[in-house]
Amino acid sequence: MVRRIAALLALTVVGCGSPAAVVTEEKTPAKKAAATKATKPVPKLEPPTPEPPPRALPKVLVLADAEAKLAEIHASHRQSFFCGCSYTPQMRTIRQSCGYKTRADDSLAHDVVWTHVVPPDAFGAHRTCWTTEACRKDDGSTFGGIECCRKQDPVFAAMEADLHNLVPAIAEVAKDRSDYPFGEIKDEERMYGACDIEVDSAKEIVEAPERIRGDIARVFMYMRATYGDELKVTEDQWALFDMWHVADPPDAWELERAATIVAIQGVAHPFLQGGAAPTVPADGTAPADAKAPEPEPAPKPDAKPDAKPDAKPDAKPDAKPDAKVPTKSG
Repeated sequence: MVRRIAALLALTVVGCGSPAAVVTEEKTPAKKAAATKATKPVPKLEPPTPEPPPRALPKVLVLADAEAKLAEIHASHRQSFFCGCSYTPQMRTIRQSCGYKTRADDSLAHDVVWTHVVPPDAFGAHRTCWTTEACRKDDGSTFGGIECCRKQDPVFAAMEADLHNLVPAIAEVAKDRSDYPFGEIKDEERMYGACDIEVDSAKEIVEAPERIRGDIARVFMYMRATYGDELKVTEDQWALFDMWHVADPPDAWELERAATIVAIQGVAHPFLQGGAAPTVPADGTAPADAKAPEPEPAPKPDAKPDAKPDAKPDAKPDAKPDAKVPTKSG
């Protein structure tokens, strides 16, 4: 009996963790490596460095601020873009300055507004913010279109407020032009008196005056060079712009205006540098060595033999804002 009790006590001690009950397992090299690997600290993953944008966008202004800035730029050159009509600081058309005649709406014929050379439809109608209701109002309703793109799409906002793409125009002409592309109209009819612009609303096409065709072409070319393949423009139109660009080189006002805008927006205009503009690259990017445009210097008079080194030319009289008539209107 005593021996049985002793045996039971011995079994109890072994089962409770006696050294005799500990079975050691020899670890294989694979298991050792796995254990070592598990004990190493896991390095923290750093967030990926964002890639820089493919091109630098111009300094973006709110559209209303862009229009105010343009009013300052044009203070010494108040002439409407399409018709060449002078206008007052209050943006009222001086129709006798250009022979403009009202087509249909006399109230619009008296007003001058800022309008786009490249219409928003050409760089916005294909964007997601335009085609879907991607924006939401405070009341929970959704909306899309141009207002949504202004709010949600920074590239669209930059393109819409780009100062190079905004020009002063008689409101009636701007409304009739709508977002129609530029082209050529055969047997056109003068619809606005002496203003040489034709609008065919049935074919949805606009024929611009010859004196500003190069200006129009260079705005389109600048927009493509600055923003890449963002414009929905046909190959036929690009071919037409190439011809317009060559046939109508920039004048002094176009160069002066571009230089002022470049100083504000911080991005060069590669097609207005005082000389022959480069061909648009296949990828739509601006040349790397593009410089800010500089107005062509005025020709210097021949120096007289007895002229003094410090002699200064006579100062030019101040130009009157509403009486200045350049080679081409802006």
